[in-house]
Amino acid sequence: MNKTVIHEEIIPARYGRAFDVKQGQVLSIYLPEGKQVGDCVFINAHDHREQFHVGQSWLLNMRLGTGTATSFQHFYSKPPRENVMLTVVEDTVQNHWGNCGARCSKRLYALQNNDHDHRSCQENLTEALAPYGIDGDQIIDIFNVFMNVKCTPDGRFDISPPTADTGDHIDLRAEMDIIAAISACPADTTPTNAGAPKPLGVRIFDL
Repeated sequence: MNKTVIHEEIIPARYGRAFDVKQGQVLSIYLPEGKQVGDCVFINAHDHREQFHVGQSWLLNMRLGTGTATSFQHFYSKPPRENVMLTVVEDTVQNHWGNCGARCSKRLYALQNNDHDHRSCQENLTEALAPYGIDGDQIIDIFNVFMNVKCTPDGRFDISPPTADTGDHIDLRAEMDIIAAISACPADTTPTNAGAPKPLGVRIFDL
């Protein structure tokens, strides 16, 4: 695959960034330093009401035979539109958490650990999207890239360190102009990031 990289950036551990990805361009999220999870939001650049939806993406991929909860082929927007926003063109991992849509927040850390000052993906994404006029209340579902989760028979779930490691990546072709906000998850009290938050790499390229 011939690639012309038009933007490359390392998202610092514990922080987030937002990117403009034009229709037809590819957004590549990769691991520069080891096991790390990212929380991703995808928004129609021209109509912020249209956003990626976990439930519909899981449902449609399953019903159409194009993916599972851990490996989508298509990323759909929320009802009533249900448009394909992104298509996977390469995925060296095929193990992500695509059936929840949740993220860590300051409230979660306060309730869980009595920690009122911990950075969170909600905070990171809110900061990253602020220049676009999008506030925290407008953030809907999250795609938990590289997150390794297994559901248990009793209805719970277990988080394990990512199976993805240095050099692994997922490449997503934009099917419309999108805003992609990505948080290098700051979790350090669970196995989410194998014990320590690390950076995430982002490349945007033309094919």
